[in-house]
Amino acid sequence: MPRSTAARADATDVAPSPSGRGSQRTEQIARAAAHLFQDLGYQNVSIDQIGAAVGLTGPAVYRHFKGKHDILVHALMGQVRLVEQLGARADETGSTAKDQLELFLSGLSDLTANNDEATLWRRERRHLQPAEREEFQRIFAANRDYIAAKMMSADPSIGEHKAELLGYAVLTMYSNTPDIRSSLSSERLIEIQSALAGTIIGCDLPDPDPSADAVVRPAHRRPAGRRERIIDASAKLFDERGFYDVRIDDIAKASEMSVATLYQHVTSKNQVLRAILERGAEGLLYVTADALAHTTTAREVLDALIRTYIRQALGVHGRIMHILATDLLYLSDEEQSALRDTQREYVAEWVDAICALSDDLTTADARALAQATIGVVTDVSQTPGLRERPEIAAELAVLAHAMVLPSNLASR
Repeated sequence: MPRSTAARADATDVAPSPSGRGSQRTEQIARAAAHLFQDLGYQNVSIDQIGAAVGLTGPAVYRHFKGKHDILVHALMGQVRLVEQLGARADETGSTAKDQLELFLSGLSDLTANNDEATLWRRERRHLQPAEREEFQRIFAANRDYIAAKMMSADPSIGEHKAELLGYAVLTMYSNTPDIRSSLSSERLIEIQSALAGTIIGCDLPDPDPSADAVVRPAHRRPAGRRERIIDASAKLFDERGFYDVRIDDIAKASEMSVATLYQHVTSKNQVLRAILERGAEGLLYVTADALAHTTTAREVLDALIRTYIRQALGVHGRIMHILATDLLYLSDEEQSALRDTQREYVAEWVDAICALSDDLTTADARALAQATIGVVTDVSQTPGLRERPEIAAELAVLAHAMVLPSNLASR
């Protein structure tokens, strides 16, 4: 979907206006905190750090918020409501569903590419309280459904079933902006986002099979070895609740052993997280190398990469991909660096194959397309209701093949 100057909906035009004395300072604090949460992780940020980012002492922050949690809620709700307002502005300005969708996506590009806060949507919403999470999910779902509804209005042949997945894929692609950005300029990032959004919307997914059964998650098998039980139980808990909110006592209970017995096999919760993430990153390289050993062309390489990653994401280790995206920040800098090196080795295979199949794309372009595709597959595969779709593996394969080589992306 091309992005025109006339279609541009600047996010600042629809930002909530300050209401009441002190609200401007409140928004400044929330914005600074959002950047800190994104860069360091919510649990790694202190009130003093937030205050320092806006020239205040830690105690002075409490004049505006009751605590750090309230700042997170304000930042998260502000982001999804801002997206909601982009839709309202697009509806007021655009004359057709197609125009309105283009305006909305253009505004979303401005918001994510220029403000770079999208990670909060993916990683930090789990820290919300149940009622807060429910409200967040309601607004987030409304934004997803807005895209799906505009798609169906512009092209009724898409149908509700396909629009549900495609609408979510578009929204989560924008949520992955920090991973996609790398060394790209904001201008080129927006061009790639726009091309990907148009490609996703125009993706010809396979028709649903009414007789097909919903995908069933692999049956859980209790590992026989104690260390394997610890890793298995921890991965499940980290995926559900996040690393920081899981205690050693929780891991011991889920592993069916005492804390004393657990400490005979691991020294800390951080060691368990590192073991899980190393297994996921190195394991992905291992199974990918096996798949690539049977390829001879760049097209076969790309097919194998897509097929292997989808199988891993939908399989028993899929949750590790999610933990890697959300909890890596809670390891030491050295451990993070080592795991990111492993991730880069994996992504390099995608970049090499994409560049071999398109002379018009730079290495940075190819890396952005690879990261976007991997991010969308990861998020869809870990979203209840989408991963259980009977044809989800085939749908993701079609979607991924379209995203890695979008035909509507102009060369630079």
